[in-house]
Parts: sequence; C-alpha cells; structure tokens
Amino acid sequence: MISDPAYNDYVNPSYLHYCEDDELDDCDVRGAAAAAPLTSVHPSQSTVILNGGPITGADGNRRDTQYRFRQPDHWHAYSRTLAVLAMRLSTAKQHRRLALCGAHATIWHSPSTDTIRIQAYHCGLRCCPRCREMHASRTRTTLGRFLANVPRNRLSMITLTTGHSAQPLYEQIDGLYASFRRLRASRIWQDNKPKGYAVLEITYNKDRNEWHPHLHLLAETPYMPHAALRLAWTAATKGTASIVDIRRVNRNAVEKYQHYLTDYLTKPADLSILNSTPLLTEWIDGLTHRKVLIRFGRPKLADEPAKPVDPQDWSLIGSLIGLLAGLARGNSRATYWLKRLGQDAVRESRDLDAGKDYSLCPEYASPNEQFF
Repeated sequence: MISDPAYNDYVNPSYLHYCEDDELDDCDVRGAAAAAPLTSVHPSQSTVILNGGPITGADGNRRDTQYRFRQPDHWHAYSRTLAVLAMRLSTAKQHRRLALCGAHATIWHSPSTDTIRIQAYHCGLRCCPRCREMHASRTRTTLGRFLANVPRNRLSMITLTTGHSAQPLYEQIDGLYASFRRLRASRIWQDNKPKGYAVLEITYNKDRNEWHPHLHLLAETPYMPHAALRLAWTAATKGTASIVDIRRVNRNAVEKYQHYLTDYLTKPADLSILNSTPLLTEWIDGLTHRKVLIRFGRPKLADEPAKPVDPQDWSLIGSLIGLLAGLARGNSRATYWLKRLGQDAVRESRDLDAGKDYSLCPEYASPNEQFF
C-alpha cells in the first residue's frame, strides 16, 4: 500500500464513509481475474520503467489526476474548485478528496472483448466536475426507469421558483426545499397525489448579483389547474413567491425532458461563478451534503437495465502514471495503450483498492515488467 497520508486518510476503503448523501454507485465490477497471457494486443514491454517517473508534474498536480480532468472545461472547474477548498480549514477533507480524484489509476484489458477499463479513486463530491457526471448518469437511469412506467397522458413538467434574493445560497435552497415539503402537504397535492422526481437547478443573475435556485419536477399526475397550484405554492412559500409553471409533456418529447433535467446535474458551475472566489465558495457550500434529486410520492420504476456482462478475464496493463512516463520516454507499449485510451470507449470504475501495488500480487505476476 502506498504511504501517502492523504490517500491513507481518504481511500481504501474507509473513504466510503465520507461520501455525500447520494454517493456514487459502482459503474463496473471491482474484481479482476488473473493476468492473461501475452497476445497481439499485449506486446511485451521493451523499456523497463520501475518507478513510472515522477508522480506529480511541475505544477504539483498528480499526473493521473490531470488525465482524469484533461478536458479544458473540466480542468478549469477542477483547479478553481481545488483552490477554493484549500482556503478554509472547514473544507480541508473535501480538498484532500478532490485532490486525489482519479489518483492511483490502473489500466486493464479484456482479451475476450477487447475492451479497456480504468480503475481509480473517485472523490464522489458534488463540486467535482467528473463525479457530477457519474451522479448524473445514475440519475438518468433512474428517470428512465420512472418514465418507462408513466402513461404518456399523465406526465407533467412542473417548475417551482422562488424570488431572486441576496440571501446566502444555502439558505435559499433550504427555504426552497422547505416550501416544497409544505406544498406536498397542501390540499391540491393530497387530492391529486403526484409522484415522480424533482431536480435542483441553480442559476446566478450577474446583473442583480443574486442567486436563483429552483426545482424542475417530472410528475405522474392527473390534471391540476394552474391557478390552484399557484395559490398553493404562494401559501407554501409564505407569500414570497407565486411563479409556477405546469405543462403536459408531449408523448414524443419524453426523452427530451429526461435529458433536459440531467443536463443540470452534469454541467459545472457557470464561468462567472468559477472565476469568483466568493461565489464559488457559496456554490460549493450550497451543494455540500445536498440531495439534488428528490423523490416524491411513490413512483413506480421499471426493472433496472441489465449491467454489462463482466468478461472476467481482465489483464493488468499497468498504472496510468507509469504509462504516461513511458510515453514521455517514447516507449511503444505506453504509446499503444494511451492511444487506445483516447480512442476507445473506456469503462470507468471506482477502485476500492486504490493505491494497491498490483505488481506485488502473485495473481498478476508476469515475466514482463509492468509500469509501476
């Protein structure tokens, strides 16, 4: 096991206890079988790299973490969020977790399916641009299972908003959620018994310097008069808001609304927020330990889609840091596998053994040196 203090505190496997309310599901299997024999896609290594080169680059960031956030928009959001988390003692744990997101990555190959898998530590934080995408992937699946069971003539899109305010963002979200609970106790809600899911969206008005959190609901419900719903929402917000939008979803536009909602969960904060330390701090605090997908009523879900079949013949290629070091040295094996990583559909999964030195495990022993 790697002796990295930050890693030891937040990884393998006790870091699961630090995950937020809606912690990530594994999107792949965790185990791996014995190393496969060398094949045409497992060329022997021509250059032995024992330590894989430096773990961190000149800017102090881990090379495997840089790879996980290699898209320009991801990297900007990641680096700005990391800098803001480092400023306060209260977010020190979040900072260490985010700093290690994507760390200790290992690359695996299945000869039977010719697919690649990358395993690494994932922080699971709401403010992490990559983990937000994985949260959204699970949300998309949940919404898809819900929509598959809803009669097309009973699906409505409801938007609940509160007024623009100069209050701190977390207070506004608390107020919005409290108002939604009161709405669900109202007469019109109890009579019609809507059921479905609500998604939180946060916008910021640069001209007025005000936050605007609001909820978008996909609800299976009979017809509810707009005027009655608006009065109920006004009462639920104690007179501070009266704007409600409700519309039937066209049966041919169901998937559009599904993607419309999950898009809110994938995109990082707006540039105006990312580039402002006070605003980004508020945005992070507002989302910490916050459920952004809220179930209401008792929605029925279709059967869960079958997970991809695990080929059970995963062969260890090496560590990502080692492959990147090999690429810098012009190593043909490293070049080959990193090219595959950039071109192929890669299965990503959270590694509960992140940081484990697989090269010391007998089941992965090979006459050829690995990139460790």
